[in-house]
Amino acid sequence: MKISAAFREAAAAYFGHMGATLKFTVTEFCLTAATLVPLLFLTRAGLEPLALISVPLYILLMFWARVNAAGAMKDALTGGSLFSWRLSDPTAYGKKLMYGFSRCLMLLCWAAPLIAAVIIARVHMSGETDAFTVLRMIKGFGGGDLMTGVLYLVLILAAALLLLVFGCAFHSGDRHAFAAGKPGLVKHHHGKIVLCWLCALAAILPMLIAIAVLVFRYLPAMQNLNGLVDGSLQLPSTRDSLLIAGVGAVLTIPLLPLRSLITAALINGFDREAGEKA
Repeated sequence: MKISAAFREAAAAYFGHMGATLKFTVTEFCLTAATLVPLLFLTRAGLEPLALISVPLYILLMFWARVNAAGAMKDALTGGSLFSWRLSDPTAYGKKLMYGFSRCLMLLCWAAPLIAAVIIARVHMSGETDAFTVLRMIKGFGGGDLMTGVLYLVLILAAALLLLVFGCAFHSGDRHAFAAGKPGLVKHHHGKIVLCWLCALAAILPMLIAIAVLVFRYLPAMQNLNGLVDGSLQLPSTRDSLLIAGVGAVLTIPLLPLRSLITAALINGFDREAGEKA
């Protein structure tokens, strides 16, 4: 199946029944928000550890809900509705939960370099390490040049992030194949799935634009770390930065189902092709 065809089918399912699409989006948003409620404990002194409740809550609810959402997307692509009983289907809860665990473990493998980088950074910046000591370490890492050290660190972080992004793209079709009852649909198609996932990022363009704007806002500070430390350089307004990120997020949330539908349509196309060959 061509990626362009997947875009067309996804757009037809998304825009063809906007009422169902809106209900689906609100339902998924509410489920996600419910798992994040314990994070409110971070606002009260002494109750911060209780925020960790979000982790098991997310696992128990969202691992199951994401598979159900994939099933609803398959229905929508075959003439059904995106908002149906599928979203709350309790059938095979344990199987769906274990499937979610398996995907999570796979993504943790892709995230291993990023996790290692964060741990190493945390170790070097723990305790009473001041900003000037950190700058000296970065300068030493760059062979005596501060900007070279920063560049090396940015490249390492970018490589670790890109590896995780690639892992997300590589496994993006798995839950749709699992929801269809045919996990083998993704075999020999990972190249096209990754490419489709990358093309589908066009659906979250508002957020990507917001991120790009924020990068350019803080780029001068990254180019003058000495000025940032000694106070001669002032950072851009945090309030404005949060506003930019917030606008990007608000404009992106309604488009998230479309991004997932594109991948779902591709997997659905593989299923049809496999049926025709059989």
